[in-house]
Amino acid sequence: MFRTFMFIGTVLLILLSNGCGSQGKGLKVEYVEGIITLDSEPVSNASITFIPITETEGTEAAGGYSNDKGVYKLTSGNGDPEKGALQGEYRVLISKIKSEDLTKGMEYGISTGYQPTFKQTQLLPTIYQDRDKSPLKATVKKGKNKIDFQLTQNPL
Repeated sequence: MFRTFMFIGTVLLILLSNGCGSQGKGLKVEYVEGIITLDSEPVSNASITFIPITETEGTEAAGGYSNDKGVYKLTSGNGDPEKGALQGEYRVLISKIKSEDLTKGMEYGISTGYQPTFKQTQLLPTIYQDRDKSPLKATVKKGKNKIDFQLTQNPL
């Protein structure tokens, strides 16, 4: 599971860093936004990643984060921020992680070599982060796309 979190984090980092530097020079993407809910309640601060089902040259993942109302907008790696994703079929991964600093309130000297420790807790069912098992899929078509994801605490 830790490797899945690292994969999602790496994909999002690449997407956000590449997307921000290529304004106006990106791929032809289609606008994608939607709402993420869990048992009918909006999910805030969730990361969402669209991974092409058929990865060929010229295809790439897209990702984003949901706001306090559960609304997300996708950014493609070579597209302008929050402008969308390439047309195609995608497997979708959604994650919401709570990070907790386990050293809060503790004092350690610089010479101890102690590295701060964080505890990460996944707040959504883990199936939604599994690249091979996620039941979430999406099709991005030409034009504006509104793709909502209605998650449940007890999927399948």
